[in-house]
Amino acid sequence: MLHLNRRSLIQSASLLTSALWAGVVHPARAEDPPPARARLNVTENPFGPSPAARAAIAGCVPQAPYYVEDEHLLRDRIGQQENLEREKVALSNGSLDALSLLSTDIGRAGHILAPQPTYATHLNYAQRRGVAVRYVPLAAHAIDLRAMRRAITPQTALVYICNPNNPTGHMLRHQELLAFCRDVSKTVPVIVDEAYFELLPDANGMTIAPLVHSGHDVIVARTFSKVYGLAGLRIGYILAQAPRVKQLYSLTTTSRNQAGFAAAVASLGDRHYLDGAIAYLKDCRQMIYDICEKNGLSYLRSHGTFVYVNTRRPARLMEQALAQRNVDIRVFEAPAYQTWIRVGTATPAELAMFGHALPLALKEVPKT
Repeated sequence: MLHLNRRSLIQSASLLTSALWAGVVHPARAEDPPPARARLNVTENPFGPSPAARAAIAGCVPQAPYYVEDEHLLRDRIGQQENLEREKVALSNGSLDALSLLSTDIGRAGHILAPQPTYATHLNYAQRRGVAVRYVPLAAHAIDLRAMRRAITPQTALVYICNPNNPTGHMLRHQELLAFCRDVSKTVPVIVDEAYFELLPDANGMTIAPLVHSGHDVIVARTFSKVYGLAGLRIGYILAQAPRVKQLYSLTTTSRNQAGFAAAVASLGDRHYLDGAIAYLKDCRQMIYDICEKNGLSYLRSHGTFVYVNTRRPARLMEQALAQRNVDIRVFEAPAYQTWIRVGTATPAELAMFGHALPLALKEVPKT
């Protein structure tokens, strides 16, 4: 068990970082001043791009005056990795653009079906564009695939699944998800959001991408924003049937940016960086678990870059109380989770700030 003061948190994390990330990042030092804010409301790798990606970003500066006119290099590399033809791979400005555009375009034929709570930024976008979204509550903190099946009607135009689910971090049983997607996609297209798929115990063996290879109307969305640390460079991709790829590109208004494209090409398949990032992020999750246990709070063990925590207090009030102490967290709208907050993995210094601010906020906000 870690001693949860700022110095020991940073020292423990620095030792781990030194071992795992030699030559990759510069870990925080115990004597470094704390950051102005702890950005625990986001779920990206806080240490950013790999050394290869950083070099690629710098190297692409001469191309900055020009658009990325040929996306084939990255699409082909992704296709080789997934054993898919280029026609079944589409790039996107982060996965969010693809999720938003396709959800809106497909969903307008009826309604979108999704679990709750789940990642909903693109669903909110679709609703603003006039698309109806119907939610199915979780069961025991897990996406209830049986209930999702029962909720499908002739008016269901699209089904959305996030695996691991955000914000719960729960991972669906692979064979159950595979069977669900295989059956449902015969009549209704299914989007499977694999934003955190690199963190699955067996990522290549637990993806739904093989259903794309076998011709099912399944859209797999992935991103370089999370584990690869490229959120600010906006690069992601989908794996889907060729007509869906054409559909997405017909909706896209801009090309990729040079820096994001170059960084993604350099990052893809960088196992040294990826292995270190995954191990480090898992250790950060353990730090959050330890903070919760010290404060007597229950939480869900996660396969994402975040932890869902039950504060037993109104989540919005906890959000405000923590924000007053320069700690930002995320709250999701869901009737059954009004006391839950999502805490991102962040940096050791930011987690130390959370460890200090949490007991103060818990004292300030009365229990429900």
